Amino acid sequence: MRTRYRQDLDSIRNMSNELMELVILCYDKVDLFLENNNKKNLEEIIELNDDIRRNAADIERFCFELLALQQPVARDLRFLQMSIKLASTFKRIASHLAQASMIMIEYPLTEEEVDFVKRFISNQKQMASDSINSFINNDNDLGLKTIEDDEVNNKLFVEAVNYIADLNKNNSIGAIELSEKVLLYKYFERLGDRLARVGDLATRL
Repeated sequence: MRTRYRQDLDSIRNMSNELMELVILCYDKVDLFLENNNKKNLEEIIELNDDIRRNAADIERFCFELLALQQPVARDLRFLQMSIKLASTFKRIASHLAQASMIMIEYPLTEEEVDFVKRFISNQKQMASDSINSFINNDNDLGLKTIEDDEVNNKLFVEAVNYIADLNKNNSIGAIELSEKVLLYKYFERLGDRLARVGDLATRL
């Protein structure tokens, strides 16, 4: 019975890792869009939103089942509690990626904006990899590094918003596009917060 229980805990780790692989795939598809301007890549991210959210819900149900049937204590209890919070974080990450994709489908990016998005992606892909490894392997130092790396996203957000503010001053961007672009960069800034949250959860195990 305990052997099966240990296998179930490992299954949750594997499910979480597979979910982060889907998140990284979304970032890869944004990268492809920036290279080839094929909006199909962004549409696929929107479709992946449902897959990520559905799989995250599966993790939640699995964790609640183990909490009810196994009544874990100590480290196992913390792991299941943090896994439930991780699943919720995955849902928010998927939603932010989908919302950002919809904006990029609707509004073209300037060369400067492409550079901003590429820098966001480069940092956040590394954060995604580090954060899930810190969670799965209970690596406190890697979790702390992920949290620190979020500062890059905060600085990029300020830089990007200042850029579009200058466009606005020069009447080079419409009011609606301006508001949508602010949202775009806010979604990327929030994505950094969510990935840092995964690292934070790892430090609580």
